[in-house]
Amino acid sequence: CTPTLIPWENRKQLVSPAAKAVIAYDPSNGKELWRVRHRGWSIAPRPVYGHGMVFVIMDHDRPELWAIKPGGAGDVTESHIAWKQKRGMPSRSSPLLVDDLIFVVNHDGIASCLEARKGTLVWKKRLDGDYSASLLHAGGRIYFFNENAVCTVIKAARQYEILANNALGNERLMASPAAAGNSLFVRTEKHLYRIEGPSQ
Repeated sequence: CTPTLIPWENRKQLVSPAAKAVIAYDPSNGKELWRVRHRGWSIAPRPVYGHGMVFVIMDHDRPELWAIKPGGAGDVTESHIAWKQKRGMPSRSSPLLVDDLIFVVNHDGIASCLEARKGTLVWKKRLDGDYSASLLHAGGRIYFFNENAVCTVIKAARQYEILANNALGNERLMASPAAAGNSLFVRTEKHLYRIEGPSQ
């Protein structure tokens, strides 16, 4: 997966999940700072950082979301895991942190909202289709693109509310969407879409 650069105690750490461990490095010299052991492998989701913790998906076949305090030195497996969520976590798409909430969707379309500080489940809903693309947050909305190129838009909130469902066609969609300015870029199997509202 793509590693994440995080701030920590007046310096930066490069947090990189890998098979059997997630490891933090000093980006200035490559020195290992700490590691947390796990049983997993082939991790695709990118970690995210907030509230003094880094949120990492562990394992591909039985994915779990772990909240890790990024301090310490050496093996901190027994001391620096704040919480774990073992049910309904994604094997491909990255978690999304919005304020004090974490949003995820697993491959089977189970979408969950969790309390970032404690890992408590706020809500869980089933969406149509299979999901590989990571979620996107913009303008108080969260965009879920399934593999049939259908996008479900919800409020980024504690209350689950669908705002829209939009279909781009019958092409397969695996890539995560991207935003730039007022445009949304979406790549399907055969096309790259730029979606933008009318100028104000």
